Amino acid sequence: MDLSKGTPAKEKPPTTPLSERPAAGPNTDEPPAYQAEAGGPDLDEVLEPTAFVIHGRFIYPLVGASGEADSEPAYQLSRAIHAQGTATEKMEFERFDVRVRTAADGTPRLARRAKELYELAYMKAMSHVGVPSRAWMEPRSRKTLGKAAIEKSPLLHSGYRAVKVVSDDEKRWLERQGKKVVEGQYHFALKEHGGGWQWSDPAGKVVAIEVRERDEGEGGGQDEHKLRVVVPLPRSTRDGLVALWCLWMWHLHVEDSTPKRTWEERKRILQMPRMTSNLFFGPG
Repeated sequence: MDLSKGTPAKEKPPTTPLSERPAAGPNTDEPPAYQAEAGGPDLDEVLEPTAFVIHGRFIYPLVGASGEADSEPAYQLSRAIHAQGTATEKMEFERFDVRVRTAADGTPRLARRAKELYELAYMKAMSHVGVPSRAWMEPRSRKTLGKAAIEKSPLLHSGYRAVKVVSDDEKRWLERQGKKVVEGQYHFALKEHGGGWQWSDPAGKVVAIEVRERDEGEGGGQDEHKLRVVVPLPRSTRDGLVALWCLWMWHLHVEDSTPKRTWEERKRILQMPRMTSNLFFGPG
């Protein structure tokens, strides 16, 4: 799986640096509060269906009838997925916001700023001790989907799920409010579809389809990975979906880059005591 492509032809990567990290509150278990700014995006705004493509560490929306990548990215990662190592790694996921600012001469100008939304994390499987891989994301704003992890779907269900992770602190808070903590809730279900993956909501409605398309342009002969969002979504939900897609692409990259185990290695692993967790999933 090749995710090493740079920005679209004839386009330079944006020079916007990673955003300044907001300071956490007194309770370090809580993500920092989202600080709304004048001219900032409405996170509850419902956005029309669109598609995205990963080029290097940037995620571009596709525009026009031809489906070409826009000249400006919608999101960015702090590192390109293909550049991640095989040990535990983390990287930031940010959204580019456009705001109208007034210059000293009174002229309105557009300014682009990167807003950190999630920290993505991945731990490679340690097959020699029977520990499968782990993938999750931590929120860096309260106006997000919250903490989520990718795990295998329960027995009798195929594919994977992007599950909601409720911390012990959140559970205690909910219990004090007299609210029941429901286990096993998830944002999206992932199932293989036409060589890619289909993303559905808990009601079974298809939300997005991940596809791989052959790029025959400049430096062609490579696969492009695209996420086609097929239904309108609130901005915060779409942000979370794209972040989870990047996390899933990271998992697939590690899986494709990991040498396949021999039968003797698999047999030895099966004979070892296994460590289990509902947040773990293995590359198979």
